[in-house]
Amino acid sequence: MSKEWLKDRERALENEYFRRKDAELIARLREQGRLEQERRALRDQLGSVDERLPAELQQAGLTDEGLALLHLVPLVDVAWADKGVTARERDLVLALAARRGVAVDTPEHERLEGWLKRRPDQQVFETAYEAIRTLLEHQETSARNTSRLELVAWTTRVAEATGGILGMLPISREERECLDRIAELITTEPGDAGVTAPDRTEGTGPS
Repeated sequence: MSKEWLKDRERALENEYFRRKDAELIARLREQGRLEQERRALRDQLGSVDERLPAELQQAGLTDEGLALLHLVPLVDVAWADKGVTARERDLVLALAARRGVAVDTPEHERLEGWLKRRPDQQVFETAYEAIRTLLEHQETSARNTSRLELVAWTTRVAEATGGILGMLPISREERECLDRIAELITTEPGDAGVTAPDRTEGTGPS
């Protein structure tokens, strides 16, 4: 085996190494650019907000098309109120998602299905409610009231989907408490002190 062949082989390996590093750098730069574009789009939709909320929405998967899931988060919250999502609740949430344009076989639909199988982290709910209040704040009064009424109506339908105990109680105590809390959250303007999303971190379903 000649020394010249070894040198050529070494140079080829070095070139391949740097080629991969360049490709990784380009991929990181593209990803950073994509994330920044998403943050700008979120700022445009949310109005004048600091960088924190768009960044937290990104982490929750609520960006670009994923924002279609934003107003579905309260439905997921109610579905988990009894520590587990029933088949009827799941089907209703997915049906309402389809009405909002969340198509099957999309990343958004897959994420929503994942939320219905395992309760999202509490931070997802807190971030979503803050974003919902911010979006509502930038709507005209009539549109804001309509949006709030629709959210209350949809969450109530999800709560009623379980049929309560033996079908006799349409909404359980836990679901009623969750509905009341959501109604308070979506009618509270951003920045109001002491407002947080419902916290039910124990017994939240299968891991």
